[in-house]
Amino acid sequence: MPGATMEPRILTDAIAAPKRSDGSTSLFLSLYLLLLAFFIMLVAISSGENAKTHEIMERVGAQFASVKTRPDARSFSSDLDTYVSPSAFMNRVAAVYETAIPAARVTAVVSGRLMEMRFHVDSLFEHDTETLRPAQRRAIAQLISSLSAPPPGLRYEAEAVFGVDAAALPVAEDRAMRRAGVVARAFVEEGAPRRAISVAIEDGDPTQARFVFRVVADDQRDADAVDEVPAGEAR
Repeated sequence: MPGATMEPRILTDAIAAPKRSDGSTSLFLSLYLLLLAFFIMLVAISSGENAKTHEIMERVGAQFASVKTRPDARSFSSDLDTYVSPSAFMNRVAAVYETAIPAARVTAVVSGRLMEMRFHVDSLFEHDTETLRPAQRRAIAQLISSLSAPPPGLRYEAEAVFGVDAAALPVAEDRAMRRAGVVARAFVEEGAPRRAISVAIEDGDPTQARFVFRVVADDQRDADAVDEVPAGEAR
């Protein structure tokens, strides 16, 4: 009969339709899970990079930490004064003397804390005299604003050290001490705090001298204990 032959086809089509629908659903779920996995992977990578960046910044901050505080690497202002951070102070010192004494050997002994530079005394004084070269006087003047503006709790110091030949004592010692006094007075006359300046002589090559710049904790106990350096006397 015609009706009997049509029913199986209708039932077959009705059964086949859900199978096509199940395949589309599976494909959709697979694509969804793939995209989900992709975004999870992106989030994981981003979190790892953030952790690495944080770790690097902590290490950099530790290298340039001050003795008591952690000022940033720029000059910064308070309500009353402008302060110069330790790293900015050391950068200023290096920049000034790279121009004033190009032949000076500059060594950052402790990064952000202490810098030492060595040079021939003729770079500082007129040859075989105790007269400071004009360019060196200008270099000292350029450092005063930074030397005089440490953040609260810190102090910036400058020390001039001259070598003395032990075999030539006491004449060589007298000249070295007079030269040291000239440098100390130049710093003070340009406006440096007296307690921030020190001079010394040491057994060594009399043609060599060195400057040492330091960042130290400001000890209030010795704030009033630094006396004026008499001419020709080192401390």
